Formats: sequence, C-alpha cells, structure tokens
Amino acid sequence: MNGKCLTGTATVLVAVACLFSSSSRAQDATAVAGTYCLTGVREVGSCMRLWEGGRFEYFLAYGAYDENSEGTWRVDRGGIVVDSRPYGRKPTFAFKRMQRGDTGAFDVIVESKSGRSIQGIDVSVTCDGRTARAGVTGAEGYKVDCAGPPTEVYLGLSMFGLAPQAIAVADRAGADRVYVFEFDPGDLGRKTFVAHRLRIKSNDVLEMVYAGSPIQELEGRPFEYVRSR
Repeated sequence: MNGKCLTGTATVLVAVACLFSSSSRAQDATAVAGTYCLTGVREVGSCMRLWEGGRFEYFLAYGAYDENSEGTWRVDRGGIVVDSRPYGRKPTFAFKRMQRGDTGAFDVIVESKSGRSIQGIDVSVTCDGRTARAGVTGAEGYKVDCAGPPTEVYLGLSMFGLAPQAIAVADRAGADRVYVFEFDPGDLGRKTFVAHRLRIKSNDVLEMVYAGSPIQELEGRPFEYVRSR
C-alpha cells in the first residue's frame, strides 16, 4: 500500500472519528435533558430545567428569598457546565416624591416602578443629630421616630445582601411628612453561573455545589437534583 493510500485512509478515519464523537455528544445531551429538582435540603425548593438545544432555566426559593437564572448548558467530560446570561445591572433606590400622611409622624414608603408598596426594605434614618436603624417597611411603609425632618434615609435589602444606600433628603422637608422612594431591582435575584459544573451522579441525578449567594448557611453545600421528568 503506497503513502497516498495511507494518507487517504487516515483522513477518512479521522473524519469518521470526529463524526462519531459529535454524534455521541449529541446523544449524551439528549439523554441528560430534562427537569431536575432539589432533594434532601430542608426549607429549600429548587429546580433546574435543561432544554434540548442547550438552554437552561433555574430557580431557588428559601423562605422569603428567591433567585432565578437562565442561560446555556453543555455536556463536558462527564458533567454539565452551565453559563448564565451576563447579569450585572445593579439595584438602586431613588427619591420619588413627598406626600401627606394620615398622622403627623414622618414615614418612609418604598414603591416599585409600577407604584406598588414594597415590604421588607431595611430602613435607617439620620435625624435629630443621630443615625439609627428604624426597621423594615410594611404594607403601609415605616413610621420614623424623629422629632425633626430626616436629613438622610438609608435603604437596603439584607435578605439579598444589598447594602444600605444613603439618599440625602434634607432639602425635601416641608408640610408633607411621607417620604416616597422608588426601587429599581436591576438584576437582583438573578443568579450568575460562570462555567459552573454539575456532576452527573447517575442517569437521573445531578450534583451541584451551591455557591455565590447571600444565604451563608447554604454556601458550599452539595445539592442533589433528581430528575422529575
């Protein structure tokens, strides 16, 4: 057999090997695709959907904390690698308006962009020469214990690891005593995955190490997701 035949044969073998490898990866991805839900972690609900074609959706709920994500996935060296969208838009609070209240007390209300009152926002104020944590907003906002008008209001959301943001309000003082702020969540609650690997434990079980979240008691724990369909 001459050299040209050997070269030609080698080329055909390489092409067949590449085709077989590509077909095998496609079959692996098809076999893995499905919906997997977390088991064995108390008070935490979480599922991940791996769509055929390489798209995924994910959510996790723990008490009042919720997070979700979506992006792409692929089979890689016996595991699954997920990459989310490039989330990064920061949440912000901004002064919106003053309005009259039902009592003479100073009050803080935080609204969504649609004008709905938001509960659970951490509130601190600077007034009467001191700064003190007031509490969290309820359905009707939060009554602030100040003799004089606040000069700064600090708003945050510790549940999501969002540090307090200082907003100057000294020039807002007047007859109205209700301070209304607007909250833009940005990508708050969106979980970022960057080449994050899930181990394929069996045909119906995936394992992911939970990381990169403000829920410290869950940080670094192995999460087992079992196929539900």
